[in-house]
Amino acid sequence: MRFSDFRQEKILEILRANERASVNSLAERLEVSPESIRRDLRMLELNGFARRVYGGAVLTPSESDKPFGERSRVNAPEKTMIAEQAANLVQNGMKIFVSSGTTTLACVKQLHKHHDLTIFTNSIAVAAHFFSHGWGTSVRVLGGPMVPEYQATFGHATITALNGHRFDMAIMGASAVHIDHGFMGFGEDEVALHDAARLQANKTVMVADASKFGRFGSVRAFGLGDAHHVITTAGIGEEFVQRFGDLGVNLIRV
Repeated sequence: MRFSDFRQEKILEILRANERASVNSLAERLEVSPESIRRDLRMLELNGFARRVYGGAVLTPSESDKPFGERSRVNAPEKTMIAEQAANLVQNGMKIFVSSGTTTLACVKQLHKHHDLTIFTNSIAVAAHFFSHGWGTSVRVLGGPMVPEYQATFGHATITALNGHRFDMAIMGASAVHIDHGFMGFGEDEVALHDAARLQANKTVMVADASKFGRFGSVRAFGLGDAHHVITTAGIGEEFVQRFGDLGVNLIRV
């Protein structure tokens, strides 16, 4: 067996265990260059075993790989309930960073009773909502390379733009929440942006429905105790309830 064939089998094992993995995490784990991993992923895709996505690959289509509009309709009532609770934490006149994502988009839709807000975001969808529903809110989109499937900007330029500001609050989603590894994601640029926003914000609000809890992502953003508020739906494991309590995090279940 060629070494590349052996490597591709190992990649499939990792994908079967985690559903998704990033190029860099695979390269580190298999001790090869990212270029080698990209070649392997191309071959796996050509043979129908995996599908390449932004920053890595998936074994089978999952919710996070659906078009943005379709993802917005998944668990829509639960996202609205989460969003209502997030809006209760917002005060008039705040300067807020809002990350890309369907749950965070639901959150900004609940801010119509607030005024004099300043919103920074990497999400085109979030910005477009305010363009359509002004409410006197000031909106700034952080620059950087556009990633169409996320309808958002990511990368070094986006983080540099964000780091020039302090925020009263950051409202962000999570693709995976692990009891030991904390808030996680599958794209390195997305995770890096979330961590940078946390450091620039006085308060960090994480919004994610219960289906995200217990999942393991390929990249860690920050620990469970680094959030100030976590808003989710009923159904998360009691181990999370206990851990957030021990860490002094305000857990809100709707």
